Amino acid sequence: MRTAGRGVRVVGVIPVVRVRRVLLIIPDWAVDLETTNVPERRKLPACVLKLASGTFTPPKTGKPRMVSISTTRPFWQTCAVALLVATGVVGCKSPRPCCDPGLPSRELACRTGVTLQNVAPCQQGLPAGVVLEDGLSEDEAVQIALSNNSAFQATLALLGMAHGDAVQASLLMNPQLVAYLPAGAKEGQYTLYAPIESYLLRPTRVKVANREYRRIGETLVQNGLDLARNVRVAYADLAVATQQAELAREALQIRGEVFDVTEKRLQDGDISELETITAKVDRLNAKAAAGVQDQTVAITEARLATLIGLTRLTTPLVPLPMAAPSLPMLDEQQLIDQAFACRPDYNAAKWTVAAASQRSRLARWLFLRMDGVIDVRSDPGNRTGGGLRFDLPIFNRNEGGVIRADWEINAAMHARDAIADQIVADVRMSIRSLRQASDNLRVLEQEVAPALVESLRISQKGFADGGTDYLLVLTTTTQYLDTKARILDQKAAYARALAELERAVGCHLKAGMVNVDKSMAVVDVERDERDEPSTDELRNPAAEAEPEFVNKAAKPNEKPKDQAEMLESTD
Repeated sequence: MRTAGRGVRVVGVIPVVRVRRVLLIIPDWAVDLETTNVPERRKLPACVLKLASGTFTPPKTGKPRMVSISTTRPFWQTCAVALLVATGVVGCKSPRPCCDPGLPSRELACRTGVTLQNVAPCQQGLPAGVVLEDGLSEDEAVQIALSNNSAFQATLALLGMAHGDAVQASLLMNPQLVAYLPAGAKEGQYTLYAPIESYLLRPTRVKVANREYRRIGETLVQNGLDLARNVRVAYADLAVATQQAELAREALQIRGEVFDVTEKRLQDGDISELETITAKVDRLNAKAAAGVQDQTVAITEARLATLIGLTRLTTPLVPLPMAAPSLPMLDEQQLIDQAFACRPDYNAAKWTVAAASQRSRLARWLFLRMDGVIDVRSDPGNRTGGGLRFDLPIFNRNEGGVIRADWEINAAMHARDAIADQIVADVRMSIRSLRQASDNLRVLEQEVAPALVESLRISQKGFADGGTDYLLVLTTTTQYLDTKARILDQKAAYARALAELERAVGCHLKAGMVNVDKSMAVVDVERDERDEPSTDELRNPAAEAEPEFVNKAAKPNEKPKDQAEMLESTD
């Protein structure tokens, strides 16, 4: 508004909104209403105060004076308000925590064929449908262990902790309020600081937390598979110990029958007393071996009871007889491919690489400190203003944190490759051990055992008739018992190798092979091209946005590999 004439000349614009700042320039003095205290304001002319309040009417007479009013909002304040609004929109639309508490139970049910049930602390119980009186099967032992093993149940709490971390990562930082209460001539001042970097870094923090959640979930699934493997091995030990105890009792019976025959022939005068003593010693040794096998059964039963979490149960654990191998031989390369698709620890390693990648991106912006400022003063004009407060990244841009984060990617990639190498080794050793036990078992059961059974029958009959020497009977009996013990050992070796193979592959092979493509579609997640690192970044993760003064010799120089892919999650 411009008013010319004999009255006051006003140069400036008086908006309808509240006046932010008024500067009066008069030939004799200048007044700044923002810095003038209340007593001095009262000395100002009434027209000046009216001008400051926006109700000034230029007088028609009087000596011309020039008054300059600066009431327009500066451009930087408009930008600050726009930035606050933009960050608010970005913060509100950022990804939310993606937590799945049922991940371990669902994955274990798919991979082991049994359902996981949670048991309260200080409690031990049998899952629905499990009855110990009719014998304990291998699958029932695994189901009981997954539900009652205290160590495994304790690790499941890590998933709840990761859920809390994901929720915490999605929260915004609280604003800060600085209040100076009015006292006497001093006006009140209220300043609000809103952390803008909390809005900007929130999406990346949530991505890191989501990837950590999936990593912990896959690790818990692997822990469940390890527990199932240990239970299957312990179950095989108990089953073979039980059958070896039965074999020891059978050996004692055979030795006893031979001793009775020697006593009868001694009475008839067909043999000497020395041969009778030898038969008696063999019977006593068989009796001692039977006692040892009974104790072995008790020891293996206690070990299995500890693994399945039924230490206070009084019902004895009676395993079912070990069945003959029924699993057909599988292709080694096919098992390796399935292991890469199903192994939870390999998936967890890929999630670790993805989380490290997001941490590396986050480390490049951790130096950012920016606050949106709103200032309110309790003067007669109730002045309000906005602005920004931020750190100048001159000396510290978190260069050390960036280098550490990049090397963490390098370490995560090598750890993932080490797990991949271990997967190949586990599958190869377990499948070859399974083949070895299967071949030995087939030879012993189909060729050796029938011949020894017939030889033992003939030698015992000949000794009873007096036509066979006792040494031949002793040799034949020892061979027969040793062969049956070797058969039991090979059955146990087959069961242990099968348990190791299923753990190495990551699924229950008796249920059939898993569709690798379908499994990979479920395990892998969609990749976000905006977050997917380039091939050069995979070869050298420290190459992105690195300061020029960082020592180039400190970069990790990783050899490119075919499996060097970053796993990204959907938000």
